[in-house]
Amino acid sequence: MITVHRLGLGLLGAGVLALGLAVPAGAHITGDKDSVPAGGFTSVTLTVPHGCEESPTSKIAIEIPESILNAAPQVVAGWEAEATETELDEPVESAHGDPVTERISEITWTAEAGNELPPHFRQEFTIGFQAPEEVGERLYFKIVQTCPDGETAWIEETEDGAEEPEYPAPFVDVVAAETDDHESESAAEEAEADEPAADEEVAAEPVAASTDGSDDGGSSDGLAIGGLVLGALGLAAGGTALLRTRSTD
Repeated sequence: MITVHRLGLGLLGAGVLALGLAVPAGAHITGDKDSVPAGGFTSVTLTVPHGCEESPTSKIAIEIPESILNAAPQVVAGWEAEATETELDEPVESAHGDPVTERISEITWTAEAGNELPPHFRQEFTIGFQAPEEVGERLYFKIVQTCPDGETAWIEETEDGAEEPEYPAPFVDVVAAETDDHESESAAEEAEADEPAADEEVAAEPVAASTDGSDDGGSSDGLAIGGLVLGALGLAAGGTALLRTRSTD
């Protein structure tokens, strides 16, 4: 047996209890969702709305559906959580490929002295688990609520189309896991953006060719021609000066 223990805190400590209006004795224990994705890691939060009539609730025992191979209780301030393990008839393979030989079959929360759930208060108990792969399965969380003056067994299964029983067990349906199309589109857009465009590659080619020396060769040719022109002008000027000198003599 695995035990999760938390030191007793005040009844209103850590905000886990919420004062509510008076609730009829026939109010049910309810879950926070109607369905869970097949094979997904999820949780169900069960709300106990009142004590047994006018008697405070001192213990909540929840039976874990057989198709759930792993489950874990959330710590509740002022309550001691216990997880009961049961050996499987045959080992099964976990999501990581490891053999599983036992599972959590029951989770129980027991109030420490002074932390019992009084009537007309609400308390939440959360169970984390991996949903089975079978789509369409209905998971019943059968609960026995124990009080100093008796107990209430919320264990009756609700059939579709039938009248709800007097003490129904809360349940969730296993549905197909949804695909996040938005994330898939975003990933495709990012991959496409990382690829260089074809026209960008073509435009880059002339730039690369111009840096291979063709521009430098053109500049050198221009400088050579300019030098020849200047040299010719210098020779012409020198010849003119020589003729003037001879004519003077």
